[in-house]
Amino acid sequence: MKVLLVRLFELIVIFPFCQADDPDFSVHAMLQSAVGQDLPADCVNESVGTQWYGGFQAAVDTMMQRTKRTMQLGLTSMAKGVLLLTDETAACGDKPELHPLRDQAERLKVLASTRSLAGLDSTVRYEPLKALSVGGIDVHSELNALLVAWRMNHGPEVVGKTLARFLADFSEDAEDSSPEPPPEAPVLETQHRPGALQRTPSFWASLLNSAFRRLKDDSSPVSVACVAEGTAQLNADKFDEAFGRMMQKTQRSMQHGLKILALAVDSLLSILQEHVMCQQPLRSAAGAARLRAAASRLETLVGTRSLINPGTNVKYEAKQMLKVGEKDVHLELNKLITAWIKDQSAEDVGQGLAEFFEDFQEEEEEEDVSSQFGGQVADLSDMLSDAVSAAGGCSGASPSSCFEDPALKAFAAEVEHGIGHMLKKRRKTMQQGLKELSDAVEKVFAAASPTCQQCTGTSIIRQGARKVRHLTRKMVVDYGTYIKYEALKSLEVGGVAVHGQLNSFLGAWKLRGVREAGTPLGILFQRFSTITGHDEF
Repeated sequence: MKVLLVRLFELIVIFPFCQADDPDFSVHAMLQSAVGQDLPADCVNESVGTQWYGGFQAAVDTMMQRTKRTMQLGLTSMAKGVLLLTDETAACGDKPELHPLRDQAERLKVLASTRSLAGLDSTVRYEPLKALSVGGIDVHSELNALLVAWRMNHGPEVVGKTLARFLADFSEDAEDSSPEPPPEAPVLETQHRPGALQRTPSFWASLLNSAFRRLKDDSSPVSVACVAEGTAQLNADKFDEAFGRMMQKTQRSMQHGLKILALAVDSLLSILQEHVMCQQPLRSAAGAARLRAAASRLETLVGTRSLINPGTNVKYEAKQMLKVGEKDVHLELNKLITAWIKDQSAEDVGQGLAEFFEDFQEEEEEEDVSSQFGGQVADLSDMLSDAVSAAGGCSGASPSSCFEDPALKAFAAEVEHGIGHMLKKRRKTMQQGLKELSDAVEKVFAAASPTCQQCTGTSIIRQGARKVRHLTRKMVVDYGTYIKYEALKSLEVGGVAVHGQLNSFLGAWKLRGVREAGTPLGILFQRFSTITGHDEF
């Protein structure tokens, strides 16, 4: 069988029968085959299908260059393609049957894009025509079958089935065929309990701001008022539990402790971002976004198992070596634990925390959130021009010349952050996301040139933004009166139904690109402008 698989790879390399654009290839049928269930016909529209098809072909072509780096890039692109079809903003992203596929693709993306800081190693191990493993998971035969199905035009059903078999290797609940490990011992005494200072709001505010500074964010967005006493005490206990597990000095306890630490950091930032005193500054804090993304990647890495080793991404030898996803973090973790158990200052603990989590930033991650859109300022300007035209037009200056580049980049980052809240699909986070979106819209149009502010479309959009800003700042007790939301079904703001208009904007922004989101944005805020009353003064 191994010889046959190698020969199949050789066939792919020798014969240049790369699949050409096939108008008969049904991405919808492929997705149905991958999930093993019927899906509504509108799950994959023509635009998304074309984008997935081109991206998948490019991913295959990249992998067929047969180097470790191109294999890594191709696998990452393949995972992003699956997320394009199954993301929560996709037409059928709410379908439960798509959730496993989406989770598997997210794990593949994290594992395939993880590299050491020197770029010398990664979780992808590849020998051309011989072996391929990702995060310790042997996927050589499964990927080989998928590539053969694609390049030999076996059809969407076969491609879907082989894609599902490949992604199944990245399931969280993969069966562990190794003997059941013995139960973990209780956390050993570490001669340390959180001190009085470590349980105070001021300690955690200083800790986080110090961590953010290390991550190149000097904004100090966390004030003492942001952190409740209960939150400070809970996180002190969580950190102590995490480090106590690690100091048991077994691979399994190290893995468990790392997971507790990652979850604690993610949970803390999530709680603070919901606090009324922290919402505004944390929304645009690049350091918070970086730290939370790194915590999420660490959680994925320590939670991914191969079939024979539940801790495959954590390699640990007591007092000698610790690698997570092939990143050597032994010294950084030692520095963090020492700062904590020696009751060093909050600034020292924060520095240690940031240095440790720096190793888990995505390799391709930009310097800050707004820089993701640095090369798209022209698209952003055109997008807002389309929004003005859709909302009411402009008889004066060209709307495309209204906006400065810094304002556009800030706008894009703030919209992205607001959308992140909306996609959590809870009433409170929908309110927060709408507030952030309306803030971003009002801010960018307020910074437009005076001539452009005279446009009818601009006035209507700003009127809609001000109404939403006013409504989303209502007291919590008024929330159900002014904003009515039922996930995936309906959304009313100030008595005006906007579910369809908001979905159109989200789908354009997340799936088709910012350039396509202008008209839906203009229509959405024109709709907001029809809300009766609730004007800001």
